[in-house]
Amino acid sequence: MGKTFIKVFIVLMLSIMQTAECSADTFKGKIVNAETGEILVGASVEGEINPQPGWSCMTATETDSTGCFHLNGNMEGRIMFKFSMIGYKNLRKVDYSYGSEVKDTTDLGIIKLLPTALMLQEVKVTAKMPRITMVGDTIVFNPEAFKLKEGARLAELIKKLPGVENRDGKLFWNDKPIRLMMNGKDVFGGSQIISELPAEVASKLKLYDRKSELARHTGNDDGEEDHVLDIQVKPGFLDKWYGEAEAQYQTDKRYMFSVRASKLSDHDPQLIYGQANNTNRYIDRTMSQSMNRNIDGDGKSQYGSYNYQHNWETEGTDPYDNNSFDISASMGHSDGWNTSWQSTETFFPDKERTFSVADNYRYAHNLSPQLQAQLFAYTDSLNSISLNVKATYEKGYNISEDKGASYGYEPDKFEYHTIDAAFAAKSGDALYDRLITRNRYYQTGDKQTRSLNMDYSWEHFFGKKGSFTLQGNTNISGADEDTHINRSLEYLRENRTETVWQYYDRNNHDLSTQLGAELEYWLNSKVYLDISDNVTYSRTRTVRDIYTDNSEENIVGGMPTTPDLANAMGNLMHKWKNSFTLKSTIKPVKSFMIMPKFNWNVYREKANYHYGQLDTAAVRTSYTYEPSIFLKWKMSRVRNMDFSFAYNTTVPDLVSTLGYRNTINPLSISVGNPFLRKSHSHTTKYSYHRMWLRKQIVLGLSASYTKDINPLATLYSYNSTTGVYESKPMNVKGGDSWKFGLDYDQGIGVYFRLMNKLSVQASQSYGFLTIVDNNDPNTVPALNHQKSVGIDEDFDLTYETKTLQLSLYDRMQWNRYRYDDASYNMHPLYNRLGVIAMLKLEPFQVIAEVADHFRSDYAASEMNGHRLISSLSVDYSFCKNKCRLSLYVDDIFNKDIYYNSKYTAFQRFESAENYIHHYANLTFSYRFDAKADKKK
Repeated sequence: MGKTFIKVFIVLMLSIMQTAECSADTFKGKIVNAETGEILVGASVEGEINPQPGWSCMTATETDSTGCFHLNGNMEGRIMFKFSMIGYKNLRKVDYSYGSEVKDTTDLGIIKLLPTALMLQEVKVTAKMPRITMVGDTIVFNPEAFKLKEGARLAELIKKLPGVENRDGKLFWNDKPIRLMMNGKDVFGGSQIISELPAEVASKLKLYDRKSELARHTGNDDGEEDHVLDIQVKPGFLDKWYGEAEAQYQTDKRYMFSVRASKLSDHDPQLIYGQANNTNRYIDRTMSQSMNRNIDGDGKSQYGSYNYQHNWETEGTDPYDNNSFDISASMGHSDGWNTSWQSTETFFPDKERTFSVADNYRYAHNLSPQLQAQLFAYTDSLNSISLNVKATYEKGYNISEDKGASYGYEPDKFEYHTIDAAFAAKSGDALYDRLITRNRYYQTGDKQTRSLNMDYSWEHFFGKKGSFTLQGNTNISGADEDTHINRSLEYLRENRTETVWQYYDRNNHDLSTQLGAELEYWLNSKVYLDISDNVTYSRTRTVRDIYTDNSEENIVGGMPTTPDLANAMGNLMHKWKNSFTLKSTIKPVKSFMIMPKFNWNVYREKANYHYGQLDTAAVRTSYTYEPSIFLKWKMSRVRNMDFSFAYNTTVPDLVSTLGYRNTINPLSISVGNPFLRKSHSHTTKYSYHRMWLRKQIVLGLSASYTKDINPLATLYSYNSTTGVYESKPMNVKGGDSWKFGLDYDQGIGVYFRLMNKLSVQASQSYGFLTIVDNNDPNTVPALNHQKSVGIDEDFDLTYETKTLQLSLYDRMQWNRYRYDDASYNMHPLYNRLGVIAMLKLEPFQVIAEVADHFRSDYAASEMNGHRLISSLSVDYSFCKNKCRLSLYVDDIFNKDIYYNSKYTAFQRFESAENYIHHYANLTFSYRFDAKADKKK
């Protein structure tokens, strides 16, 4: 540990070294007609500053009566100027802004604009409304000053706001997420509503930092704040309905229909949503969340929800959050199915080895109604209460079919065979002679779950000093599950077959409740203290009755009738947990922040547990201590660094420390381990960020070190005659890992940008080699040492204008694994090299992508080689932007497939899954808007 901290300290000191700089924060110049030299009065000057990758800030001004302008750069970063005027061609110029801390001036000289054909006509120039104004610390955007198409959505207006980003549907400002509000209240239905509302509903948009509830009461900044985009809605547009209807057709007779409708209101907003599709999407929308995910590899779903909210204010609480009561009811249904395959190899000593292949088909049906209510209210200016109640029910049915096979091979003589080849092999074939087992499993199951969850709290504010909170949670849940399994097994080395019928019903009932208190207090303007303590009690009862037969004579009505006493299980678990947390924020100077934190957890668990012949009462008391610290030093606007250290402890699950033996799957037996110990880890991280002057370069450096102590691994025992594996959790010798990162971002002129994220990781870990044909419980397993080096690179070179964007990218992941037995060594590579082109020609937008996916050195040969993946989309907007027609073609050459892999010191695993691809999709959407009330 001492050497580790010395290394981190050296890196820290080296990064503090500074270089001399020349600076400027004000730009001036003069704009003239390029042909006549006439000064241009009222010409527009816009400056877009990029302090960091991914976000920007806009400043603007106009030329005065002499054609001159002055523009301040309030932030440091690459700045791109755009000079424009009616009747003249736009001109761009790139420079560098050094921020408001430096008071130098840069002269951009004479800016010459070329006249266009418009100069031959009389152009009436009216006074312009400023796009941006400042009111205190609030940035105010004037929607009427932005050029938008008729019928444009509010989302399109927000995209034009300087410094605001939309990433995968989430808004960001200064690289931090935005809290969306309307008229000072949280938007009902989330940020998705902005794509439904017309831009004309907004009178102004305000962007500001909204302090935490505690900070607004005390006046002290606790570091917790939201970046708020507050949409001021014109009165005439309130208490009206807005929404969108969408219809979609996809090749192979697939469809999607959806409708979204929102009532915009300060007092009683509502949200209605419904959808039906067979394109493998499960989409839900409620008052508090929105989700859009795959069901499985393929699937269909239907969903509907209704949401209502009532808002009001308590007298004397104007500066604080509004009172609200929400209620939401929803019903969802889905059917999903998929096929997948996988290969697994556990590492053996220098003996004959085994390789397993398998494939799986699965189907699942789910029905899930849900009811939720939320309340937040101030009883007076110093006290608030909150309550969240959520009731859910889910009924499901599932089917699965599994095929598996294992075969042996000599070291250095590995050959990969598919599951189909393994099942097709017959006596006399070379592969048949090496086969160990083959199996087929058919499984069906019914499951019902229900839960009632309640969160409640009361918070009291101590004027300017802090707050005290009492909070709690209660959860009541249950599940009933019936499962039927039919197994067909071949033990080829013993020349025998076996059929197993199994049925079990499993019931689970859980009750848990938590009560806690938290004190947040400012000792002075530089020291903030947060102390909390939470006590949790839970009671869980699980019972499983199982029946197993090997003879069809005992099967009645398709069900086995012989109790499987060896796998019957019951557990009554009582668990108490006390969690104490102490954390603080210390600001000795404005630019330096220290945030220490300490968690102390006490667990007391009692289990009345029986599994087969095991019948025991287990009691365990355990403690964990988890200290951490975070340091942040902002040396200047262009340099900052972070340093953190965290220590974590994991307590093994109590049941895993009991001596049970699970033989439900005859080929894969699992047992508990009474000798399991706690696992620990500590992680040290350092990061440094720097920007380089006029070279438009942003550089980020990072380093981290993680040490694992007594980590958990799996010990396998193997019977070479039957092909049966037995697994047991074990603590193993700890390893460690180093990771170094380099983020590089450079603007090249006006239109080009180069970005590269590179990380290098070196690690070592330990696992156990499989114990072969040895039933001695005192056998000491042999350690296997894994050393790995990995390189990840994310490269982008982009060219962007108003109408065209081109991007060349490369995503590379390479790993080298080395083991004590060199025959297991491997160096898998995955590389994706591609080009994306986007062309915007109103009202059309075209996006095309072509990429080569290359993999090598994977054990499963299907994963290796080149795959050409491509897609194309075309969008067309019409009817004053209320209608949109979109065509999307996915995986044109039908080459895509999903792969996954995992390599440890005791096992390597590779898999692939099918999912919907290689299709054409045609979508029509219509947005319906309300007309403003002319009387308002």
